[in-house]
Amino acid sequence: MPREKKDAKILNIKLATPVYDRLEQFCEESGMSKTVAAEKIFARFFDEYFEKPEDERMIFGRHE
Repeated sequence: MPREKKDAKILNIKLATPVYDRLEQFCEESGMSKTVAAEKIFARFFDEYFEKPEDERMIFGRHE
């Protein structure tokens, strides 16, 4: 029986080589695919970001 497809959107991004290299190393060490790793990394970042009150949501020196 085939797996049920998850609801998903396509995201194409260009990463700086050093960031990509670290993602690739992380995936090799963890055994995760790049898609699963990116989803988990994004989810953790967004969870932490949105836990903060709106007036405290600062990132990269700018208010977002």
